[in-house]
Amino acid sequence: MTGTVLDADELTRAALADGAGHPGDLRFQPALRRLVQAINDEARLTPDGARVARASLVGSLRTQLRLAARPVPPAPRPVAVTVVTGLHRTGTTLFQTLLAAHPGVRAPQLWELLAPAATQPAAELVAAATRYVDEYHRAAPAFAAIHPLHARKPEECHRLIANSFHSEIYGLRYHVPGYLGWLARQDHTAAYALHREQLDAIVARDSGGGHLVLKCPFHLWHAADLAATYPQARVVRLHRDPVAAVASVCSLTRTVRAARSAHVDPHEIGAFWLDRTAAAVPGLHDPDAFAGLAVFDLRYRELIADPVAAVARVCAFAGLPFDAPARQAVRTAAQTAARGAPGRHHYRLTDYGLDEERVRRRFADYRAAYRL
Repeated sequence: MTGTVLDADELTRAALADGAGHPGDLRFQPALRRLVQAINDEARLTPDGARVARASLVGSLRTQLRLAARPVPPAPRPVAVTVVTGLHRTGTTLFQTLLAAHPGVRAPQLWELLAPAATQPAAELVAAATRYVDEYHRAAPAFAAIHPLHARKPEECHRLIANSFHSEIYGLRYHVPGYLGWLARQDHTAAYALHREQLDAIVARDSGGGHLVLKCPFHLWHAADLAATYPQARVVRLHRDPVAAVASVCSLTRTVRAARSAHVDPHEIGAFWLDRTAAAVPGLHDPDAFAGLAVFDLRYRELIADPVAAVARVCAFAGLPFDAPARQAVRTAAQTAARGAPGRHHYRLTDYGLDEERVRRRFADYRAAYRL
C-alpha cells in the first residue's frame, strides 16, 4: 500500500471541527469504516489520491451534519420525477443534458449535488464547484474527453447516494473489491432515503419548481429501492451494445483510478465491468424490474440519429408538453453537444483483457431483444 492511511475517527473529528453539529447527527458510520478499511487495504492510493479521498469523505459527513441542522421542513410538494438510467456510457449523460434544456425541466446541477444542504449563497457554491472541476481535470486530464463536468451543468445523482457511503461509485473510483462484496449484502433503504432528503433540500433552495430529471446508471442495481423512494417516478432506460459500453466504461474507470493510484490493473477493470454488466442486465431487460414504475426504453442509436425526436417521445411518456420553445431549446442543446468534448475518447476491449466475440455471446439475448 502507498500513500496516507485514512482513519474513520479522524474523518469524523474533521467534519465536527467547526462545531456545527453533533456526533449523533452522523449516520452510516459502519459503512464509512468499511469503506475506509477497503481504501487502506486495497486501493493503493498515492498521497495526493488519499488527500482527495479524505476531502470527499469529510465532505459527505459535513453534508449529513448540515441536513441534521436544517429546520424541520414542511412536507415537500409533490414533484414529477423522471429518472434516466442505463449501463454506463450508453448516452445517459447526453439525454439528461437534452431533456434538461426543456424550459419545464429541472435537473440538479453539479454545484447543487456537491453541497445539497449548504447555506452559503449560490455564487459561492458555484465557485467551489468550479474549483473542484479544475482540480479534477488537473488530476485526470483525459477525463474531459470522456465525460463533461461543469459546475452549472446537470450531473449524476450518485453523489447523493455516495454521502451514505453505500454506493458503487466507490468501486469505480478505487480498487476496493472487499468493500463492494460487503456492499452487495447491504440493505439500501436508508441510503435512498438520504438521497430523497438531499433532493428535497436542493428543491427547497430553488422555489422555481419544474419536472425533476435525475440520472444515474447505478439505479439499475437498486431498481426496487428507487421505486420505493420515488413511487410516482417514470424511468427512461438507455440501451447500447455492451461491446461498446463495456469498453468505454473500462476506459473511464482506468482514467479515474489513475488520478488517485499509480497501481491500476486494466485486466482487473475489464473483469470487474463484465461482471457488473451481467448483474445489471435484469434491470435492463425485465419490464417489471422497477417494481411497477412506468418504463420507457430508448436505444442509443435512436438518440444519436435524431435527438430532438427522442426527447419528444420521452416528453410524451413523462407528461411534459413539447411545444415550439421546448423543441427549439432541445435542438440548440443538441447542436451544442454535437460540437463535442475536447479531444477524442479511444477505447478497445482488448486493452482490458476482453474478447469482443465472447462479450457479444455473453449478452446475446439482451442484444437481440433490443436489436443492439
